[in-house]
Amino acid sequence: MKRWKNRILQAKFGRLAKRLAIVSICTVLLGGILSAVLLQPQISQAASALQQAEHDDSLYREHPCGWNHLPGIKEPAPPAEAALLAIGAAFCVLLAMWWLLVPAWLYQASSRARMNTTLWPPLGLLWNLCGLLLFLAVRGLFRQRCGVCGTWQSKAAFCRACGAKFHTACPSCGTNCSPDNSYCSHCGSALNPVEDLNAAEGTR
Repeated sequence: MKRWKNRILQAKFGRLAKRLAIVSICTVLLGGILSAVLLQPQISQAASALQQAEHDDSLYREHPCGWNHLPGIKEPAPPAEAALLAIGAAFCVLLAMWWLLVPAWLYQASSRARMNTTLWPPLGLLWNLCGLLLFLAVRGLFRQRCGVCGTWQSKAAFCRACGAKFHTACPSCGTNCSPDNSYCSHCGSALNPVEDLNAAEGTR
């Protein structure tokens, strides 16, 4: 169990999701084309039956269950049925991989953000995208991300991983501003008056 947890913590889910997306798109395209080829006789028979039904309403009354119960439509051959089952199984495998990817990422993200790792993965396993959106909302409310190293952590003045400042106090009004800002968003004063003065002298 510990071995799997370490693998999840070290996994690069961004790269894995991109590869899985490419495989999923290729599988859907190839599966759709192959299904259309395998079901070509049934598609042609269904089109002919529907054209005939347009001129004879009694077919709908005699076969109310749908187009597959109209006369003249034969079941696919056993090899075609086996191929269609294989395509369906491939789709189910891809769906399961996408479904399991969410709780695995939630375990990694909740562990790195120092959130409850016993709560979020089960929510992702049960609710999947709903659990993922809920986690992102809660993390955004109660955690902050360091702009220097990218570490998620509890709200504080300095990053626990690299020591970067999360906020810079305005020297004029005391408003907390982002370290990337050059001027206060509340009063417009320069956050680094010395650097601002040196820059002004340098332009002369």
